[in-house]
Amino acid sequence: MSFRVRHDRQLRITGWEQDKIAQLRVGVIGGDFNAFYTLLPLVSMGVGEKGEIRILAREIRKTKLLDWRVNIGSDLIALLSKVSPYMSQSLRYYKIDLVQENLDFFLRGLDVIIDTTNDPQSKAIATRFAIKNNIKIISFSTVPCYGRIKIIWRPQNAELDLLSFMPEFQGMQQDLIMSMLFGGLAVNEFTNYAVSKKQKNIELAYHLLSQDRLSMPDITDISRFKLKYKIKDPSNYVDFSPFKVVMIGAGALGNPVAIALAHIRVGELVIIDPDTVEETNLNRQYCYYDCINRYKAEALAEKVKIMSGGETNAIGVVDKFTLKEALNGKFSRYFKDAHLILALVDNFEARADAADLAEKLEIPLISAGTSPFEGHIAFYIPGKSRNLNIIMKYRENAKKTDPIRCAEVHEPSVVTSNQIIGSLVALESLKFLKPDIYGEPLTRAITFYSYFGKRFEI
Repeated sequence: MSFRVRHDRQLRITGWEQDKIAQLRVGVIGGDFNAFYTLLPLVSMGVGEKGEIRILAREIRKTKLLDWRVNIGSDLIALLSKVSPYMSQSLRYYKIDLVQENLDFFLRGLDVIIDTTNDPQSKAIATRFAIKNNIKIISFSTVPCYGRIKIIWRPQNAELDLLSFMPEFQGMQQDLIMSMLFGGLAVNEFTNYAVSKKQKNIELAYHLLSQDRLSMPDITDISRFKLKYKIKDPSNYVDFSPFKVVMIGAGALGNPVAIALAHIRVGELVIIDPDTVEETNLNRQYCYYDCINRYKAEALAEKVKIMSGGETNAIGVVDKFTLKEALNGKFSRYFKDAHLILALVDNFEARADAADLAEKLEIPLISAGTSPFEGHIAFYIPGKSRNLNIIMKYRENAKKTDPIRCAEVHEPSVVTSNQIIGSLVALESLKFLKPDIYGEPLTRAITFYSYFGKRFEI
């Protein structure tokens, strides 16, 4: 595989300078979900390929990452090297406790530091070191349903207070789905950097339980806050086994969504996609690191079974989705008794068909799409919202464009916007499946802009 073929889709982005991100020396602090879903997009994009990615962690979480069992640092390095063989010589793991060790040795020479821990002391030490030494730093923490990130791209202009070190997360378990969202937001800064977009210091939160999604929760009573969010953990405290989800599209959006649905062990997941895995997919579809020339639907279904520990009945359907076949043809049985449809496709015709299907069958629908620097999610709730063809004008747009597959169009694409939107699809799916626990779903669309200060518009 050639480097240029692997990164073809991001090299097609106007103004993209691969060498700018390849030369960087990046330090990632932490060894839990936040670190994993920061490292996957970093490696997929080729950040540090000619420089270095330095992983600094006291210990590595023992868990399944993609379809691998990760127990120690060498396992993590081995998997990341398979996700992108070009990165194998650039990855370093240091088993250290930053609170105890000599920072000058482990952090010196870095261009960017990313602290992914839930430890306020680690964040305080790393942030103060970065500002003192004029190093860019990104710091974020997550718990179920809530996360917060602070990006200091211009250290000389940074202002800090105790809340900057995110004390509400101390001692809390990181959440995989929120980790995908905030890991994507962190690495999105490198996407902006690659095209020389102006970057500022920003801080933002994403709160699934709030109506506007962007308001911070009440943290005045830390003990109450920790208990409330601990029991929202979708993988430990909520049973998703009764639910059936149909996912149309197994590409760049389908990858993070499938990981999330496997993690919460949804009962049944039907994956519909006609395409095979190509080398040009690998810069953003990390589940397929070993699946070249295999059908995406079958390969992803197989990995979902492994990632869920065999608890999700994943079915791969290799065929092109159409409204006619879904209503009265060979696909109709897959939509019978479905609780949720996810339209994660790259053309308006398929989105329009999914919108009409959801209305006719009265099944909730989440529809999503991305471009390199933007993405959107729209929702259909039977009896509460209108057909998405009216709201989003999918059918109207389909008439103006050729309904061709992504593999034939070769549209510019990058991992970050897809990981961000995919994780939001997964988060909002929790509300559709378990509104009694996570609250009512949105009826308004969510839009992501990589270059806006607040990043989201709802």
